[in-house]
Amino acid sequence: MNACVSVVCYKSKTLSNGENPLMLQVSKGGKRKYQSLGISINPKYWDFTRNKPKPNCPNKEYIQKIILDKQRELQQRMLELNSEQKEYTTTTLLNNENTKFELKTVSMFYKESILRLDSFRSFPISSSR
Repeated sequence: MNACVSVVCYKSKTLSNGENPLMLQVSKGGKRKYQSLGISINPKYWDFTRNKPKPNCPNKEYIQKIILDKQRELQQRMLELNSEQKEYTTTTLLNNENTKFELKTVSMFYKESILRLDSFRSFPISSSR
């Protein structure tokens, strides 16, 4: 299942300058996650039905470039994960968590833990009394 990426003007938060932050909204499996784009806009310059800046918006090109760059980055990440047939959540997609899991048996896990603990035991313990 693919995630849906869109940009919204976050009306529920108004900054001290009277503007609202622009947020990435990533939806997948009925869950929604937001991440700030780091820019804000006056609500009178935002088209809430189309979720994009109005034609009379100052810095419209700059805002659109930031939006497109971030959307492209997330879509690229989704494409990579889908091509590798890896599962991802909205959180892992936004946080760019590329953690790799290695499947191992309980026996292998315990053997690695014992080796790791044995290596700590080989260090000399000094007391400074």
